Amino acid sequence: MSDDAKLIAIDQLKIGMFIKLDLSWFEHSFPMSSFKITNQDQLNELHALKLKHVRYFPSKSDLLQVNAPSNANVAGKSTTNNLPPTAQVFNNIIEAKRARFEKLTKQREELARCEAKFVEAATVVKSINRTIFSQPEQTIKEANKLVDSVAEIFLNSNDTVMHLIQQTGANEELYFHTLNVSVLAMMLASEMKCTEAQIKSVGLAALFHDLGKVNVPEKILNKTEALTKPEQNFFELHPQYGVEVGKKAGLPNIVLEVIESHHEHLDGSGYPKKLKADAIRMPTRIVTIANVYDNLCNHIDPNQSLTPHEALSTMYAHRRAQFDPAVMATMIKSLGVYPPGTIVRLSNEAIGLVMNVNVGKPLRPRVLVYDADIPKEDAIILDLAEEGSDLSISASIRPGLLPKAIFDYLNPRKRVNYYFDSSSKQSGNQSQAGKV
Repeated sequence: MSDDAKLIAIDQLKIGMFIKLDLSWFEHSFPMSSFKITNQDQLNELHALKLKHVRYFPSKSDLLQVNAPSNANVAGKSTTNNLPPTAQVFNNIIEAKRARFEKLTKQREELARCEAKFVEAATVVKSINRTIFSQPEQTIKEANKLVDSVAEIFLNSNDTVMHLIQQTGANEELYFHTLNVSVLAMMLASEMKCTEAQIKSVGLAALFHDLGKVNVPEKILNKTEALTKPEQNFFELHPQYGVEVGKKAGLPNIVLEVIESHHEHLDGSGYPKKLKADAIRMPTRIVTIANVYDNLCNHIDPNQSLTPHEALSTMYAHRRAQFDPAVMATMIKSLGVYPPGTIVRLSNEAIGLVMNVNVGKPLRPRVLVYDADIPKEDAIILDLAEEGSDLSISASIRPGLLPKAIFDYLNPRKRVNYYFDSSSKQSGNQSQAGKV
């Protein structure tokens, strides 16, 4: 918070002032203790709180000039009599706070349900990777069932919400990566108005895109240092290995095509065949972008992982010649400038973690906010889509730059995992996660 704070008597408050209440979040109904006054109802509630004065920040206010009293004069008697708070104002405060608690409870239940579905889906992905050799027909059926359940979210919803998922297991990065790429690829296909069959084909291809890694030694896959030339050459064989395994298993041709080409780039800089734009079809273009994004966010060496915001920025600023421009634009439009998993500074200088984003309103995500006065397990989740235009994201912050207290409170995920939830078109208000 800026250091130009002045104490101001409660009866001198005006619309446009940015203030801070020296109260805990539980003692008032405002979404944050620091905010800009935007309407008369807020002024009425501030009077009802029975505070003598609040902290006022001229540099963050809309008023050109406010005659705020000096700190020495604040303790004196106000020159204007405050209107006595009415019972209705107090009732409104209580009702607003109750509504916020109910909303927070529903948000946490929504996230818990989505995390459970992610774990269930990741378990299926793990099984698929283990049984593709011994039970190929049954494995492909299970893969299609999983794809159908995720596709249903995009096909039967008005609003699709992407959630940040807590890491749920150790040494299962391959399965999390595969699932991340699949759900992101299906989201992109859906937002690009692909048909149901196309969305499902993309999802199935993404589930098997790294199938060939089973023939790459773990010491290469798990190596955090730069690969030697021979190791890199071996690693780059995994698309070919994947096609060989996929053919034996009876995977569809479009899936085999994506397996072989998901490391090809439109500018010809990819591998294994250095294909260029005309030779790379749309399913591969979609899976490639989802794959690169997840690899940047979840590097084998966590110290080299980028934040979701940095990953999108890097892809656009330095690598966009490699990607289909329409798919890249859809990715940015759908995830927003600050995708889930990004640490952000809000316009009121609060620090938070982006938890989820409505694909239709990506610039107004839900943010878990740090507040030293609120226990971590009761942390506030602000829905910026409902908080008005005065509260917004002003910048992203690297987790390593956070003070320890804030880092521990927000607990940035070591892995960025995503899953989707939605509102049913039929019911309009029932939330559903994909059924696996």
